[in-house]
Amino acid sequence: MLATEMRGAEIHTKLFFRLYQTMNLSLRRTAEVLGEYEMSAQQWSILTTLNKPRHQKGITVNALVDYLLVSRQSLNGVLKRMEESGYTERMVNPDDLRSRQICITAYGRKVCKEVEPQVRKFHCASFQHISEEDKINSLQLLTKVMGNIR
Repeated sequence: MLATEMRGAEIHTKLFFRLYQTMNLSLRRTAEVLGEYEMSAQQWSILTTLNKPRHQKGITVNALVDYLLVSRQSLNGVLKRMEESGYTERMVNPDDLRSRQICITAYGRKVCKEVEPQVRKFHCASFQHISEEDKINSLQLLTKVMGNIR
C-alpha cells in the first residue's frame, strides 16, 4: 500500500472513530437533558419527528424506520415504552385500515414544548465557536458520507 493510501485509510478510520465518540458524548449529554422525563435520546428523536407538521396525523412504523435509519426491532421496543409513558399512541391508518400509525399525544406535545428549549441550548453550546460556513460544510459532508454508506 502506498504511503498516501495508508494515510487516507488512517484518516477514514480516525474520522469514523471521531464520529463514534461524538455520538456517544451527544447521547450521554442528551440523556442528562432528558433525564427529568426519563426519556432517551432515541425517544426524543421519535417525539420530535412526530411533532413535525407533516406528521401531525401520524406516521407508519415502516416510514419511521426509514426516516430514522433504525431497525424495526429496536424501534418497536422504544415505541412500546413511549406508549406506556403516554408520549405516543397507535391509531388506525386511514390509508390502510390493516395497519397502524404512530401519533404524538397531547402530553407528548406538551413535553416537546417544555424540553425543546433545553435541547436547543445544548445544541447551540455544542456548536459554539464554529462558523456558519463550517456548520453548512459539515452537514453537506455528513450527508455525502451517509449517501456513500447507503
